Amino acid sequence: MANEKTHWKKAFDSDYLSSADVEEKDLILTIDFVKLEEVRGTDGQKKPRNIAHFKEPKIKPMILNVTNSKIVKKFAGSRYIDDWHAIPIQVYVDEKVKAFGEIVEGLRIRSQQPKIGKPELLPNTDQWKKAIEYLKKGNKIENIIGKYIVIDENIKLLKEQSEKKDEESQTPRN
Repeated sequence: MANEKTHWKKAFDSDYLSSADVEEKDLILTIDFVKLEEVRGTDGQKKPRNIAHFKEPKIKPMILNVTNSKIVKKFAGSRYIDDWHAIPIQVYVDEKVKAFGEIVEGLRIRSQQPKIGKPELLPNTDQWKKAIEYLKKGNKIENIIGKYIVIDENIKLLKEQSEKKDEESQTPRN
C-alpha cells in the first residue's frame, strides 16, 4: 500500500515544486522552458530566479538554484536560459542540502540525464521554426540533431531554410 502519511511541508502551500511533492521516488520531467521571474524569498524580498516550467501537466514550476542551474546548463549545452527547453531531467530529494545556515531537504537534479526517446523534428511545427532561427544565429545543426530525430531530407531542408531570407523560409515543405 502506498505511503498515506502527509509531509509537513504540505501545510505551506507553494506555487513551486518542493520536496513535499517528490516524496518517495525521483520524478522524470521535461523542461518546457526556463524563465527569469521575481520570487519572494523567506526574507519577504522579491528577487529574480530561474524558474523551470515543465511539459508534464499538473507539475508545479521549479525554482532552479545555482547547483541545479549548472546541471541544466550542461544538459542544454548553453549558458543562456532562452536555450533551456525540451530538456529531460530527473529530480530527487536530497536531505543534506546546505541552505540558510542549516542542513535541509531540497530538490536536486541528477547529474546524468534520464534516457528518453528524442522527439522527431518535423516541418510546420513551432520546434521547426525555432530550429531555423537557432541556425540563423550561427548555431550548429549538430546541436539540433542531438535533441531531435531528424531524417536526412529534413536536415537538408533545415540547412536550406536557415540560409534563406526570413520571408522565404516561412513555408517549409512536407
